[in-house]
Amino acid sequence: MQRHTGYAMRKTALLLFLPLGLTRAEEAPLLLTYPDKPPFYYTDSQGRPAGFLLRQTQAMLSAAGIAARYEFRPPKRALQEIGYGGQPMCSIGWFKTPERLRLGWFSNALYRDPPMLVVTRSTLVEQLRRHGNAARLLTDPKLMPGLIASFAYGTYLDGLLAARGAQVDRSAQNPAQNLAMVARGRVDYAFFDPSEFDYWQRQPILRQYNVAALPLPDLPAGNARHLLCSHQVPATLLDRLNQAIATAHAANPAHPR
Repeated sequence: MQRHTGYAMRKTALLLFLPLGLTRAEEAPLLLTYPDKPPFYYTDSQGRPAGFLLRQTQAMLSAAGIAARYEFRPPKRALQEIGYGGQPMCSIGWFKTPERLRLGWFSNALYRDPPMLVVTRSTLVEQLRRHGNAARLLTDPKLMPGLIASFAYGTYLDGLLAARGAQVDRSAQNPAQNLAMVARGRVDYAFFDPSEFDYWQRQPILRQYNVAALPLPDLPAGNARHLLCSHQVPATLLDRLNQAIATAHAANPAHPR
């Protein structure tokens, strides 16, 4: 009985030093991890978190008075930490899937990707344009699409790619490599988010390539990107995150979401 009483007294003394209304999970800045996916989020040449969606998220949280620290994580490690790390944390930019819903909480949508573009060599633009849409383009056996390994392109495109079967090249490991393979004739075309294409096309190592992008009318808007938070993030903090997102979207109704 004495031991239990002493523990209770020490616990009460500790709580007296905590700010009123602050839970243990909110004592320290929230850990928010990000993958390497420029221009959405990445680490710049000075080692600082960067990217337009990361900066928007920083602004949302700052306006809501939510302190956070930002750290890079490879995607697989980020998911492992969210699901099994046992600490309050979130990770930025995740598409909502049934598997990930079992790992943690999803915030409201931060951003919705616009429709993808088809990127090809300038000499092939008119040939691709004559197909009219992605569904017909992907039935042409003479033109080889280049894809990024283990990358999902959304329900519509993934369905068309599955129907095409094995006649695709999935050897590219990242967008820069994918774009280079198009430019060098290893593949004939690839699918890019407009922001990603603009970013990579402006990089010095890729600026030399003579590639062009064209929209196709059947390519739908992309997936919504969310914060994925561990179950150790309290519901009250998740509510504050969602309110911060809603406030930011209300202030900028034209922002894709």
